[in-house]
Amino acid sequence: MATISSGPIDNTVFAGPRPTQSVTIRIDNADPVNSSNVLIEGYVLDGTRTLYVLESIVLGPNGVFTKNYFANLNGFEFVFTTGGLAESLTEISMWGKSNTGQLVAAHRLVTSELLGAEGGGTPNFQWGQTIYWADSSAPGPGTGSPFDPFNSLQAAIDAATNSPLAVTFGMRARLIILIAGNSSFDEDIVIPPARHVQLLGLGPWQLGNSDLANFASSIPRNVTIQTSQAAEDVYLVQGPAFDARPVTVIGTFNDGTSVSTHTNYTDGAIISGNVTFQNVAVGDPFTTIEFQLLNARVVGNIVQSGHMGNLNTYLYHSRINTMIHNGLNIQRMVDSASDSTINVRGYSHITNSTINGNVTVTLALSDVPPTGIFSSQFGTITWTGPLTLDAASNYYFVNSGSTLVGTKTVLFSIA
Repeated sequence: MATISSGPIDNTVFAGPRPTQSVTIRIDNADPVNSSNVLIEGYVLDGTRTLYVLESIVLGPNGVFTKNYFANLNGFEFVFTTGGLAESLTEISMWGKSNTGQLVAAHRLVTSELLGAEGGGTPNFQWGQTIYWADSSAPGPGTGSPFDPFNSLQAAIDAATNSPLAVTFGMRARLIILIAGNSSFDEDIVIPPARHVQLLGLGPWQLGNSDLANFASSIPRNVTIQTSQAAEDVYLVQGPAFDARPVTVIGTFNDGTSVSTHTNYTDGAIISGNVTFQNVAVGDPFTTIEFQLLNARVVGNIVQSGHMGNLNTYLYHSRINTMIHNGLNIQRMVDSASDSTINVRGYSHITNSTINGNVTVTLALSDVPPTGIFSSQFGTITWTGPLTLDAASNYYFVNSGSTLVGTKTVLFSIA
């Protein structure tokens, strides 16, 4: 049976009576870079608690430790205390064996089946090596598990982007931060360069203090996404196994719509301030990065701050305000809306969306076909640059009284 330790939360305890004659303990360090250390304590339980095993081991990267211990006792207990940089990736299992060497099913225990050392039975749960949890209403500061989430979104980002896998593999480590529904994080957040970060709500959530009507914030809070070709090159020079682009995804798992006014705050993510792409490299600001909004609203602006090169952007069920970036490519804009100026490099595919502000583009791209604007509507705007659209969208463009400065291509028209 498993017992609960009164020690620190990283203690793991196994205990059991006869018919176990011996126990086999296996400890695995799954970290490819860092080491961990484990203190093994075994106790005889016979009315008193007497120490009979005391061993300290160090496991190097990808290290494995296996050892048999005597357990022909009326009662015994093993306590494991883990530490080191690879602590979170170190797992322990213990197997009871009979005098014939057969496994004793009642005494088979592994880390994921244990109860936590504190909290009166809270599971000691490890979700995955690159998944972290955040909940603004949690007591905090948190460890990133679903039972002890970070109460700061920046703390979750820091833990994810500085995790062993992220440091080792850079953009190839997909870092997922799951956000509790109805969280409001009254903080600015910064995502460092050369990382793949997904901020995904399990329900609606806000970046801001959300103290106004409809979850608006009196103090706007901003997202800064840092870029650096030099930081990427640290990984890219190591070969194809490290080759990927930096990615930032912001949104929720809910499938909403943003072409109407109020849908974002019912089931989406609200960013009360700006989303800024900030170059932090010295000398070379050019890099290609990926950005997605999934059922999100950016109340502020999408801003270029030193970053050059391509910013491949995908907007699904989202609502934006001003978007100005001379390298931004709208690869997909689906069931979304823009409320103010768009001044970007180009667009590939826009469908079922509403464009309410002036647009300036250089290119109608073929990156994500079919190229063009489909089943979409317009406010009274000025479109500067090539305009490729289907007949239905052209109807709304003309009827809105919008102005075109450039060349129009009407798709599927028999006129």
